[in-house]
Amino acid sequence: MNSRYHQPSPFVLAEKPSSSFSSVSTTSAASATSAASSRSAGSKLLFGEIDTSSDRSSQTYASVCSFVQCDSGTVLKFWLDDKCRDTFLSHIPKRDLASLRLACHDFSVRAAPALFEDLSITFRTSTFTKPARLAALDRLGFYVKTLSFNLPHTPETFLPPLVDPETGAELSFTYTPHIETPSARCPKYGDPGTTEILSRQYPALFHAATNVPAFIRAFSAFLNMQRLTVSCPGYDPSTRQRRNVVDFALISLRIAVERNCLNALDSLKLSPIHPGGLLYLSPRIGYGATPRSASRWARIRHLNIHLDSLPKITAPADGEPDILKLLQTYLRNFQANLSTLDFRWNGEKGPLPGRQSSMSASVTEQHPARRSPSTQAQRPVERRKGPIPLWFPKLKRFEVDNVTTSATQISGFAQSHRRTLQELNLENVELTSGTWHDALAPLTGSARRRRHEETADIPIMLSPTTAAPALPAPMQRVAVAGEASGRRSLRFSSWLAAKRHKPAGARKVREGFGGCEGHFKKALGGLMPWI
Repeated sequence: MNSRYHQPSPFVLAEKPSSSFSSVSTTSAASATSAASSRSAGSKLLFGEIDTSSDRSSQTYASVCSFVQCDSGTVLKFWLDDKCRDTFLSHIPKRDLASLRLACHDFSVRAAPALFEDLSITFRTSTFTKPARLAALDRLGFYVKTLSFNLPHTPETFLPPLVDPETGAELSFTYTPHIETPSARCPKYGDPGTTEILSRQYPALFHAATNVPAFIRAFSAFLNMQRLTVSCPGYDPSTRQRRNVVDFALISLRIAVERNCLNALDSLKLSPIHPGGLLYLSPRIGYGATPRSASRWARIRHLNIHLDSLPKITAPADGEPDILKLLQTYLRNFQANLSTLDFRWNGEKGPLPGRQSSMSASVTEQHPARRSPSTQAQRPVERRKGPIPLWFPKLKRFEVDNVTTSATQISGFAQSHRRTLQELNLENVELTSGTWHDALAPLTGSARRRRHEETADIPIMLSPTTAAPALPAPMQRVAVAGEASGRRSLRFSSWLAAKRHKPAGARKVREGFGGCEGHFKKALGGLMPWI
């Protein structure tokens, strides 16, 4: 191995996340990308590449071994087989892959997809502003399939209150994300005065978190990203009322995902995430949200959320905790295509995320037939409007952990998703009311069988040879005292007998065909002799 390839690089391949990107060998990665693009074109071969389009023997492969410093045709055949090579590279540790890429050019090209498939980024001040790192993302971002974005809560991420430099009074400002690069005509924070105060009093990490164009520029390199993991560890519920740099970075991250063509993205993991993070990641009610924002997140098919719970979750006057409302509002963005949902409360137990709201479940209106006339006249119709219960039309797998709920809520969720739900995992779930038999009744089928037994219709088969019973003689009309005075009295049996003598519509049709029976026999007798 030539020692001249070992050059200091700002990227460190890490199984443990470093302060910036987890990557290696920027010099060799540039040539790897150019070689990969040239190989796809197929016009000519670069140094270290071997033409595999035509059939060659071992001796023919041996003639080009000098490119990879190997004189064994067997090794070349093993290396040029895609299945063998990919399986071999998948079992090599990341650090060894970095060294393997320095051996020769072809090794650098072949090992790059396996090495840079998983990329971990810990947000720092110069993460998306240093030109060398952005250039490296342009060369390596094509291989990234899984991106882990870490935003830890630290004492440096908390922001002090703004103070007016002249009066000493505390100031407040409303943050509005700017997609365009700030200029003299369009300051970054609205007006020149606020921009100057924020630039002097807030740290550089805040300005890096609000640099939305830099986030959009960096995420444009992840064209083939399939899985996105956002991690915000170190959250302290006692500081939830303070401004935090993490929240501003989440806004920029959400806008960057929405403004880029990440068509392969179908999996999102938030582990862990604080309750306020759902507000800033929401494409409908978050800062800088547009009508087109929700369409990007609606493509997510796999969602995993580990939400930090607040101590003593209490319900307000309307009956539902604020955290549950925020969670359900966020989950509504994924209802269209979500097939896998994993949810867990970190800390204390929380409510079921897919539970029905108490406002929508309680409807005081009764059926008019079940009310008395006095109640219908005095009591008006009352309806309590509430949010529509969550329903995922394509949900196949649902898993919850550390949840306290009732059997009715689990049963209602399972009943509404019984046509598509294939797997239901309940870990560390505490029932406040009901039994597990009631909770899982829609999936076990016991309730369905019981309902079928109660409403089953048993048909009665009558033999066609059984003679019909003779009808009793109709009752005769009798004279009553009213007839003497000129009033006629008619019994129901006499009226029914009179109706019986009148020909029905079907009888008229049969009589009409009967009159033409002779003509039919003459016309069709030769064709159908059995008539």
